Amino acid sequence: MLKTRLRASALVLLLASSGAGASSVPDYPFVHVTGNSFQAVVPDLASLDFEIVAPDADPAAARAVIEARVGEVRDLARQLGIEADDVVVREVRQGIRKEEKGANGGPLYELRCDVHINVRNVANWAALAGGLLGKPNLDGFASAFDRTDTDTIHDELVTQAIQDARRQAEVMAAAGGRRVGGLMGATPEALKNLSTAMGLERSDFRRDRGTDRARAQDVEREQLLAVPALKLRQPVDVIFRLENLPKRTR
Repeated sequence: MLKTRLRASALVLLLASSGAGASSVPDYPFVHVTGNSFQAVVPDLASLDFEIVAPDADPAAARAVIEARVGEVRDLARQLGIEADDVVVREVRQGIRKEEKGANGGPLYELRCDVHINVRNVANWAALAGGLLGKPNLDGFASAFDRTDTDTIHDELVTQAIQDARRQAEVMAAAGGRRVGGLMGATPEALKNLSTAMGLERSDFRRDRGTDRARAQDVEREQLLAVPALKLRQPVDVIFRLENLPKRTR
């Protein structure tokens, strides 16, 4: 059954190639296949994003809390050998919690700022994430991982995907009584990272805005401290020319 389907697929391509007026179809016998490659690699780069949130009836007091937390974050990063330029603190935003009031009945202000930390040595990841997770006023943790040699890995995956495409093309060509010729066209799709980005911005993770005592559940802590493998897949669409099999000599 499989061989019949492959033969049918190859014959469809042969017939399509003989039709006139179809500019998107090559005018030679061809086979079109999609090759895939996969590789799981250990990341050597990481980044951590989170928010610093400080509510207070006095905006100046809230800003003082923000500045104190930023200082603690920078101190921890410095202890781990993370360069100052790799700790990016974005502009503080001020708002009002419309459904809450301050102790004096006045408005309750909320100040926020985003923090992004580049971790160029993944060996520091657990110490950094573990040192920040659960601290008061820190919220919305999310992580991302990468490789310094992504371009080299991508090139290897493209090569492997084209080799996979040729293997498939040879099966289809043989089913149609042909053999695979030269590669006439190839289009790689975007490199797909099948790993799950660790975004912990979820209702079961976020602290109650009204208290600093709430912490993430243990499972969330384990997730954030883990360094997951990068699962990379590279698809490539390829067109091969089809050639006649050599005639047998008696």
